[in-house]
Amino acid sequence: MSRTSCVLFFPGSRPELLAKAVASGAGLVCVDLEDAVAPEDKEDAREAVLEMLMSSDAPSHLAVRINPPSSRAGEGDVAALAELEDLPRRVTVMVPKAAVPSELAELHRRFGGRLERVSMIAVIETAVGLARAEDVAGVEGVSGLLLGALDLSLDLGSALDWEALLYARSRCVHAARVGRVRVIDTPFFDVEDPDGLRDEAERSSRLGFDAKAAIHPAQVSVIHEAFDPDPASVAHAKRVLEATRDQPGGAMLVDGVMIDRTAVEAARRIVSRADIGED
Repeated sequence: MSRTSCVLFFPGSRPELLAKAVASGAGLVCVDLEDAVAPEDKEDAREAVLEMLMSSDAPSHLAVRINPPSSRAGEGDVAALAELEDLPRRVTVMVPKAAVPSELAELHRRFGGRLERVSMIAVIETAVGLARAEDVAGVEGVSGLLLGALDLSLDLGSALDWEALLYARSRCVHAARVGRVRVIDTPFFDVEDPDGLRDEAERSSRLGFDAKAAIHPAQVSVIHEAFDPDPASVAHAKRVLEATRDQPGGAMLVDGVMIDRTAVEAARRIVSRADIGED
């Protein structure tokens, strides 16, 4: 299994970076047509991404962050993707400024006719989107939420730091659990601060995020390490599972800690994440 705790972005105007992005080990590679591409380069970038999606050399699962669907560039992105047929791979469409469930449902309808293997990640990066996060997560075709902290902090008038955005992070995690979809934390923007990245990624993992976005290949391994369970937790979880094999049902003590059904399920998740990290 691939490790799925990191989503790596690279500019759609730099298709030559695809191989490096894939080699980073990120669980999902996202080609960005929005913020990372200058307005005058958007059409050329879109053509490059369409070629990439249809190429037999591309990875089995790619994501594409389109421009806001209500914009001229975004409408062009949606129209081009909806016309693709016989895609050789799964594709995830990352939708910026997601806030209106009916608009996401219409996108799913447009893609659904031809892109049978498409899913959407809704980017929560406005105050309205945050207020409607549960409804957004429940739209058919939405497979995940991504917190877009930079734009959200501008919309809220808040600082771009952990404390100021803690509510937004918690709200996204809660909404994703209600909608039974994955939830991805915002990128850490200082590429030259791996310690800061590690600290934030560990906090994200503890808060309940499934993954964290990255903007540089050097960040991928740091994020994976932060999301991997620590050895002591894995060892304890394995002892819990071993004890429940010998004595299924009911509560018991393991390492002096009372274990019940919920603790057993938590132990299974820890061991599963550890197994993925070792692959």
